[in-house]
Amino acid sequence: MMWSQTIILFLAFMAIPLMAESADLSFRDDGNGFFSFDTGEVKGKLRADNESQGIPTLVDIETGTELAYGQGNPGILSYYRIFSANKRWGDSARGWPKSSKLLPDGAVRIEWPSHNDHPFEMTAIYRWRSPNTLDLETIVKPDRDMQKFEVFLSSYFRNAFKSLVYVKRTLHAPGAPFFLSADVNDLVVGTYLAFPRDRRAAQIIYDGRWEYEPHPVHFSVAKFLAYPLCMKQDARNGITILTMSRPEDCFAIETPYNMDPPDGIAGHYSLYLSLFGKDIKAMQTVRAHTRLIIGRDISQQDGINLYHQFIKEKK
Repeated sequence: MMWSQTIILFLAFMAIPLMAESADLSFRDDGNGFFSFDTGEVKGKLRADNESQGIPTLVDIETGTELAYGQGNPGILSYYRIFSANKRWGDSARGWPKSSKLLPDGAVRIEWPSHNDHPFEMTAIYRWRSPNTLDLETIVKPDRDMQKFEVFLSSYFRNAFKSLVYVKRTLHAPGAPFFLSADVNDLVVGTYLAFPRDRRAAQIIYDGRWEYEPHPVHFSVAKFLAYPLCMKQDARNGITILTMSRPEDCFAIETPYNMDPPDGIAGHYSLYLSLFGKDIKAMQTVRAHTRLIIGRDISQQDGINLYHQFIKEKK
């Protein structure tokens, strides 16, 4: 065999695992608005039909543990309520008409067209960055000026996960930021916990947008965020899920309190990111970035380091 032929075959052989690795990070179009994935570390489905939207099943392959809270819930990284100042646009974005497609690089794009009931275009792009890291880009373009616009992004995790939020210390108890376990106490029973970025962000939460039927919500502000960063920990299986966004993209994190046995609040096993929280001009395009990382025995310092890496990548 000629040396040139040998080199060509060698290079072709070496390319096979690279292509296979790339393919593992691709969604697969299952039809009817469903897309499956198997990264080698996690597997599941993304739903994007006209009845619901989100990741209803996400399985840790090593342990076989289901990470999403099913039982009819939309699952993880699902667009829920959309607001502007003292205004809720419809009840939920999940059931709005939408289209979805697989992109050439293996990502999935979901598009919600503008409508009289929600006068803005919204686009979501889900992309596996590594076998345990999922990136989500949220893109909005309104037809009219929007004040204090908010996309309320929801995730529902199985009941073994406990929430910890990365918060600032207070004036009267100074020190470095820390992960605060969102545990129940008598002051907050019957309310969801809100962790806004600052006082102006807290005012957005209380501008009346959460008072509308159906299903109004009452919040208790716990502490201010240091970063939009939350850990969901399953101590028994050693699994940690990090959810994060850029400081300028996310003005609050909301979560039920940790409580065992759960009451009607704690039993939602949810986590919410309040994206944007700013005025947007008509026909202006804005973007927010969210990342989900699934890992085993991730320490709190690991979580902080991974967040700083995320911030550096997005600059």
